[in-house]
Amino acid sequence: MELVADGFFGGLVNGPLVLDRLSWVVTAGSERLQQPGEDSFEQRAIDAVKRGDASAYDYLVSKYMKRVVSIAWGIVRNAHDAEDLAQEAFVKAYRTIGRFKTGQPFGPWIYRIVTNLALDVVKHRKRFRHEELRDVEPAARRDDADLAARSGELAVRIDAAIESLPEMQRVVARLYLVEEFGHAEIAEMTGLSEGTVRSHLSLASGKLKERLSDLHGDSHE
Repeated sequence: MELVADGFFGGLVNGPLVLDRLSWVVTAGSERLQQPGEDSFEQRAIDAVKRGDASAYDYLVSKYMKRVVSIAWGIVRNAHDAEDLAQEAFVKAYRTIGRFKTGQPFGPWIYRIVTNLALDVVKHRKRFRHEELRDVEPAARRDDADLAARSGELAVRIDAAIESLPEMQRVVARLYLVEEFGHAEIAEMTGLSEGTVRSHLSLASGKLKERLSDLHGDSHE
């Protein structure tokens, strides 16, 4: 069955670099609450796809594609790979939709799929090639105007600081700071325990505070 069609995956939209959680870098911060809300259209679309209506999958793709591409890019740091991984994730989810639990939100499932696919790519790169993981032309992937509007040099510095972290600290910090997932959600997506996620975030926090200390000279532990 041919699933990848222009109706599903044409015109991918790349999300802007979001730095709204910078406060977490310099302060302890309280637990962030995610409130996805119930989407009755989503549940109907899932039920329709399970009954064989492939066109209903368009709704799920349009709702989650931007976030899925953004998650993938945050891990692999390459625009083309991120888009390919997003497509692969949606294809995999479509082909295994029969195993999806009715009544559950689609988001956590597709996020877990793309995260695992992206981590596999990074592991493959490390094992067989020493590829540069940074996107040499990040402006081609994300919104240039939007990134410039978000304080140009500051955004670049924060992005570089996150990127300099060890691999899993980088991945977890990006999912928490940039994508705004909670600890339990990151644990589910990456297959790590929640305690390990918190440990990675704690280590990342210390390193980011140190590297960005001049931005918040008056902050305290």
